[in-house]
Amino acid sequence: MEALSEALTYVYSLCVGGAPIQITIGVEADADRQNYYSFSIMLKAGHIERAVCKPVTLRLSIDPRQLEFSVFVFPPRSSLPVGCLHHLRVWLKSAGVDHRIFGDNDLWIGRDPDFRSIADASFAILRNATHDMLIYQAIVGRAHVSFIVRWRLVEFGIYALSLDYEAGGVGRILFDEYYLKLDCEPQTVSFMIYSIPAVSMPRGASHRLRFWLRTPHASLSSASSASSQMTESYIYQRLWKTDDFKIGAYLDFVALGSKLTMGVRDPYSPQSERDQPHRNQSIRRLSRLPIPNSDTSAEPIHDR
Repeated sequence: MEALSEALTYVYSLCVGGAPIQITIGVEADADRQNYYSFSIMLKAGHIERAVCKPVTLRLSIDPRQLEFSVFVFPPRSSLPVGCLHHLRVWLKSAGVDHRIFGDNDLWIGRDPDFRSIADASFAILRNATHDMLIYQAIVGRAHVSFIVRWRLVEFGIYALSLDYEAGGVGRILFDEYYLKLDCEPQTVSFMIYSIPAVSMPRGASHRLRFWLRTPHASLSSASSASSQMTESYIYQRLWKTDDFKIGAYLDFVALGSKLTMGVRDPYSPQSERDQPHRNQSIRRLSRLPIPNSDTSAEPIHDR
């Protein structure tokens, strides 16, 4: 069998949540090991292409140019928005034997989903946009929060996406370097950001945060621009989530109960290294050392 000198791609088309998508399976020979091949999978929907699973390596004694795959999705019992959550499976078929090589139980994609059906959701509103940044404002746990989405051009057609937030003069990166291949300008892409309150003590301190990407369903050609504006149909993909977004305004920590012990600030703090050079240098060194893992055999500590 002739060695594979260049990467191969197998493309499958299907409809998911009313949105047409393409699944591309890449096959590339391992440069260091004979008969070993790296398999990757990409999903394209609404002018956006992205990786959906980690690559896997397989040893093949068959021709990589003659592979056959079973690619399919199926819905779980329920989801909100309805019809957006799917399970993705990719199986490799060889000599009557099927090998599952890719699986994703958290594929969220759909055409014009009904986000308003999500009870208690608080949606961010776009307030400002430039060629490489969008600022959304929201109220999360009574706190006014700005979500900043940034684009960074990596190479032609490929961008790195990042998301951070800022509230009350304090900010944090939520994710960065999410690589996407665009068949459109970044200005064509918009986002759906919303939070859902979770049970917490004090009340309003914990939230589930969701980040979706939105692109037009219709072609971006000038001939179809008028019809696309009339239909206003979009394809949504959920790129990121967290169920542990901790933020809130005017939180009532006293509600934690009578056993709460609140710390008292030292009247002389903060202090600079000039005030206590030896102590502050030791603290700085300690803060950079790794923290050992906790004993997993002990009782779990529940973070409220």
